[in-house]
Amino acid sequence: MLTENQDQLRYIDWNNLHFALEWIYEGKPAQRSCRSYHSFPGLSAWLINKGSIKVVGETYSVEAQAGDWVFPPAKKDERIFSNDLEILSLRFEASWSADHELFKESNPLTCTSKEFPRLERLARSLLKTAGPHLTHHRSEMKFQSIDIYKYTKTHRGFMDWIEVYLRTMQKIGAQFHRVKITDERVHVAKTYIDTIDLNTRFREKILADKVGISVAQLNRIFVKDMGITPTVYYSERKYRKAKQMLINSPAPIKQIGYELGFNNPSNFTNWFYSKSKHSPKAFRQQAMQ
Repeated sequence: MLTENQDQLRYIDWNNLHFALEWIYEGKPAQRSCRSYHSFPGLSAWLINKGSIKVVGETYSVEAQAGDWVFPPAKKDERIFSNDLEILSLRFEASWSADHELFKESNPLTCTSKEFPRLERLARSLLKTAGPHLTHHRSEMKFQSIDIYKYTKTHRGFMDWIEVYLRTMQKIGAQFHRVKITDERVHVAKTYIDTIDLNTRFREKILADKVGISVAQLNRIFVKDMGITPTVYYSERKYRKAKQMLINSPAPIKQIGYELGFNNPSNFTNWFYSKSKHSPKAFRQQAMQ
């Protein structure tokens, strides 16, 4: 567990952590169905105003009532909503580069709003700052046009909420997943991978030459700090981008595959299926439900 007095990272390492608000709204759930199977990137936080939510996975079943916060895991499970459910819903990204969420909890976590009143207070302040122009679009909020001043004001309110959210998650037992780079050569390699075009073929030899070491040594130090090889890291970055494009872009699947370096649509479909166990088409259709 990460606390204020241990497991600190360098400021430059924390810069690899990305936060982005996708939506905030209050009312009935955005999903058309009372049962939804979640398998999409990002994290959620729900404050139940009325009704109840039940989150069911292979090894757990958690139910929450009015006045509770629910933090479902970033994994596929079933969310069962009561017919009268009304919530304050936030959907957001809190992740390191590639496909590493800040929290990788196996089970849903809950707490009461009475235990952590600032979490609700700042969420409602953010809801007010975003305003009806954004919030009434619900899951389509991220596609709405606003000026830079509205964006920065909303983002500032979101980051105020995020700080309290992180402290709350820590207090209720969530484990921070963190990336700590101890070798500066890994930082150089990671920065290169994070900036190259995703439609280009990744070659470890080129990266090793840029860092000034052999491919074998590159893989050894990269795995030591990141837990995966540079090739896998690049593939995870491409996979995350593919999911984001399928959810957020109206572009044809063939075009998305081409922009990610797949000249043959079937190659993109097979690659995506190997990652998600869904075809790109099925993944996009599920995201629209």
